[in-house]
Amino acid sequence: MEIKKLILFVLLLSYVHQTFGQQKPQPIAHALGSIDGYVYTNSREAMNNSLEKGYKYLEVDMDSTSDGVIVASHDWAYFNDITNHSELKDTMISFEEFSTRKIYDMYTPITIQEIIDTLKNNPDVSIVTDKISDPDIIEKYFSEIKERVYVECFSEEDYFELKEKGYNVMFSTDNANDILIYITKNLLKGYGKIDFITTSVDQDSKELRKIKCIMPLKVSMYTINTEELLNEHMDEIDFFYSDFYDPSTDSFTFNTGKE
Repeated sequence: MEIKKLILFVLLLSYVHQTFGQQKPQPIAHALGSIDGYVYTNSREAMNNSLEKGYKYLEVDMDSTSDGVIVASHDWAYFNDITNHSELKDTMISFEEFSTRKIYDMYTPITIQEIIDTLKNNPDVSIVTDKISDPDIIEKYFSEIKERVYVECFSEEDYFELKEKGYNVMFSTDNANDILIYITKNLLKGYGKIDFITTSVDQDSKELRKIKCIMPLKVSMYTINTEELLNEHMDEIDFFYSDFYDPSTDSFTFNTGKE
């Protein structure tokens, strides 16, 4: 009986989704957005530039310094490279050292706390996190603004724990063919429904559309930097990460190729 109710509920959701359609995908400023053609800086200047352009969703890569401060950084090997210390490779550095560096000799590294303070002054802007989905860390930093926090989760345990705490959670997957399996497995176990995923442009578009018809879910896709690519995936996505989209002009800016 319960299975029949579940099937009827899913069919109803599918009908509503198909009847009313979905809104235009929302852009996410990838790694806080590009700045002067540079991407993945996770810098203060990139964040401010994205806010000036009118982005309502900012994505940040998170990492920890050697003394436990959570900062905006893709990974230490990359951060050391773009701050003129490639000889350190993936060596973690202290927060004091992090604070003295300049990205490409121009841009300012920032902490996650600075981003949160910025969001408090911009109540219509949300943050999308990447690299860390540990519920304890997320709760420690983001609990005051959780309704505006979108967490990319790398385990089903993190997904459901953070969802229960009130965060917007996205299950990270590189294989669209596994999505329906993940959804069904967790429903049968009674954990709940995975209803939001983040994935790459390399996914099978037909498979994603089929899944959304059978069992509607939100999809966030990375990375879309051209109008052609956006149009190609328009029917299956709700959000898209971009380096070069400009919300103020609803267009993509010139890609300088710097990164």
